[in-house]
Amino acid sequence: MALRKYRYFPENDAESGGDLRGAPRLADDHDRFVASPVHDLQDNLWVLAEPAQEPDVALYPGWVRLTVPIAASVALWAPIIWLITVLRHA
Repeated sequence: MALRKYRYFPENDAESGGDLRGAPRLADDHDRFVASPVHDLQDNLWVLAEPAQEPDVALYPGWVRLTVPIAASVALWAPIIWLITVLRHA
């Protein structure tokens, strides 16, 4: 996953009246690749960006994974609502 490459204009750009120092420009398709420490770092970090392998079989069926959170939510909200109604009527 290399980023865009930057190259410099030729050093002898005095004919066009430009600065003799190099100015950055985007690399063309015919420019050759220049490896840098940043590219090496990106190659090493790319391994961490790959998704982890998912297990082939789900541990629990879908109905269990859907029912348990809903039942737990009802079990927690029921006493709260009951307590509020008791305190309102008291």
